[in-house]
Amino acid sequence: MAKHPQAVAIALISLVVLLGTPAARRLGAQSESPPATEDSSDTTAVERGKYLVHHVAMCIYCHTPKRSDGSLVEADLLRGAPMPVKSPFEQQRWALKAPSIAGLPGGWSENDLAHFLETREPPTEHMPRPPMPPFRMNPEDAKAVAAYLKSLR
Repeated sequence: MAKHPQAVAIALISLVVLLGTPAARRLGAQSESPPATEDSSDTTAVERGKYLVHHVAMCIYCHTPKRSDGSLVEADLLRGAPMPVKSPFEQQRWALKAPSIAGLPGGWSENDLAHFLETREPPTEHMPRPPMPPFRMNPEDAKAVAAYLKSLR
């Protein structure tokens, strides 16, 4: 049995969600290279953050509503969505909805979000519930993700 069954379950569910949506298949077919890693300007950081949110961390698949065919509702990009799966663990409740993360709502600043993505330490007592993955991003990537989400106001 795995030492961390919750992490295994999260990884499997993320894979199912990613492979099970037509939009994900279209994204997977694209050969898109990531933006440069050197963030010499705010624009570069925002573009890198967009790449990370859409193609690496894949935040869009939980935090964006989907149509009945599984495609994303682009008009509501990252504005929150109901969770399509239930926890495989009876003792652990999962979030019923992925919250809106566009524009950094909830009182979190760019620095708050970047710190959370680096350390998994939230700025408040509220800890995001599974299936939110336990990201441990490097500082540059965490800041880029925060810059992109802030730009979506």
